[in-house]
Amino acid sequence: MIEIRNLHKAFGNKKVLAGVNLTVDEGIIFSVIGKSGTGKSVLLKSILGLLTPDDGEITIDGINTKNFSESDFNKKIRPKTAMVFQEGALWDSMTIEENIDLALQIQKHFSKEERKELIDKSLELVELENINDTYPEELSGGMMKRVAIARAIAMKPKYLLYDEPTTGLDPVLSNVINALIKKLNDELNITSLIISHDITGVEQISDKVGMLYKGEIITVCDAKKMWDVEDKIFHDFIRGKIELR
Repeated sequence: MIEIRNLHKAFGNKKVLAGVNLTVDEGIIFSVIGKSGTGKSVLLKSILGLLTPDDGEITIDGINTKNFSESDFNKKIRPKTAMVFQEGALWDSMTIEENIDLALQIQKHFSKEERKELIDKSLELVELENINDTYPEELSGGMMKRVAIARAIAMKPKYLLYDEPTTGLDPVLSNVINALIKKLNDELNITSLIISHDITGVEQISDKVGMLYKGEIITVCDAKKMWDVEDKIFHDFIRGKIELR
């Protein structure tokens, strides 16, 4: 379980997170929606320890990460988490296998043979077998997204965080990625936290949805009931109304 209590983060005079409270139960897909620039990516990076909150607490499986050092995160949190970055974050100079292997070498203590098995298995799970020796520039946008997901699941995480996994993809490819996220969550028994603007996808694959607005989570609901939520800000956003009040 991920528990976030009264989380604050500012950059200079700009308050980005202003008291976020959120609970993500194990085994579910939880999607956080909201306008661009509201701090969704900052929230994910704070969970992983890539950014240090100004105040508040983040607890993962009962471990409170407040005042954690980089070493603490590496030992206690990152072995059970992985993140799929928005742009894939693949090294162009490395093959697909080398990209995934590098992440495994940094975060995990597997033998070369074990790493090879994990690489092959993760690529198989995202239906990209036999591209180990391919370079990122040879792949389509959708394939790049799947490789980024393969790299994340190769880490065998308990918690998988996605930063806008369908950004830049057409509706067909977005559906492919969303279906893959749902499949992996079920088959690998992981917990997924997604930030997204893809309202259709959020409804299709999520168990819970929360909206980040002005630095706070203002609404949390069951994904299948999101269209019935009466909160006006949430209501206007998911329907694409231009002005939020």
